[in-house]
Amino acid sequence: MKHLLRFAFVLMLMAWLFLQPAMADEPITPASLVPCPYTPEEIEEALGIQVNPGEAADMEFPAGRDVGCLYQVVGGSTTIAVRQIWDPTGSISSPQSAAKKGKPEPIPGDPDGAQWTVGGDDEPRLELSYKRGKVQTRLLIHGWSFRAP
Repeated sequence: MKHLLRFAFVLMLMAWLFLQPAMADEPITPASLVPCPYTPEEIEEALGIQVNPGEAADMEFPAGRDVGCLYQVVGGSTTIAVRQIWDPTGSISSPQSAAKKGKPEPIPGDPDGAQWTVGGDDEPRLELSYKRGKVQTRLLIHGWSFRAP
């Protein structure tokens, strides 16, 4: 679990760097969201593990957009998921998770209301979620190992 927490912390930093333009003069728009914000090489450089190219999902709806990406660890059973939802109405007040397990723990002092959720009955999972402006971001790591059994 210690490695999983370290891994999630690095992902949080990667997400923060990716969304950094939101704090600049240019506002984020639905069109500016990228389904797979990281290359496999960036993940390997940051985390020291190899992942397959991301499998992207992109859904647009009136006045909004939902993008995401799944990265499977090479030779392992762990998946890294990144999801961003453009929410122009502010209707997403808290992180959404299909199989919410564990108690969300706020990250002290985070201006975006970031919180961790650790848990999982079927398999270990760690989730980081936060909302910056009109974008809800979720980083999820789930699976049993970073190596093939």
